[in-house]
Amino acid sequence: MTRQIAIAILCWLALAGTATAAEEPRPTAEQFAPLFANGATEQALNSLLQQVALQQPTRGEFQQTRWLKVLKNPLKSSGQLLFSPQLGLWWQQQTPFATTMILQQDALTQIDSQGNVTKQSAAGAPSQLASLMPQLLQALLSGDVAFLQQHFTLSLLQHEQQWQLGLVAKDRQLQAMLPRLVLSGEQQMQQLLMLGQQQDISVIEFTELQQGPLNAEEQQRFDAGAE
Repeated sequence: MTRQIAIAILCWLALAGTATAAEEPRPTAEQFAPLFANGATEQALNSLLQQVALQQPTRGEFQQTRWLKVLKNPLKSSGQLLFSPQLGLWWQQQTPFATTMILQQDALTQIDSQGNVTKQSAAGAPSQLASLMPQLLQALLSGDVAFLQQHFTLSLLQHEQQWQLGLVAKDRQLQAMLPRLVLSGEQQMQQLLMLGQQQDISVIEFTELQQGPLNAEEQQRFDAGAE
């Protein structure tokens, strides 16, 4: 079970998408060198994450663009997300094909375009790696400073209302699995960028984020992961 959940999520994020017709500007690792050279203080982290943390259930849309070293044009995918501080993260890619992930504290549920359900549990895993990725996503969304400091070296740049938070895994095994991460935004998070080991880069843009109580249909989305 070690690393299975983390690998499944990374593969899902990495491979989903379809090539676009026109080339787009590609971010480079060098653009973020100033960020990773600027260590974050605990006071600054607490202040930022208290500002941007999602304290209520939040729904929105995402678009992912992934640049692979072997392809000229990027891959595109898009869909919807739903986050609940109590229930976890529901993430549904809708184009170019449908697939759904439900991330909860100790489990990952995947539903493919044919309705086939695959579940993996971190219970009994010999290390924390199996459940770290779901916890990371929830920590970023909920502003869990203690979790982030435990597992990552953090850096921070702020200019007026704009900010960038950089994360580099402390665990060597995790470094090999997870790229460097950059979360950025203003009043809310707007973008998650992943800098891969092989010059692969993935950017997830978050839009239309709205907070408020879950309705009955949204509650049912999480029920699929609890069954």
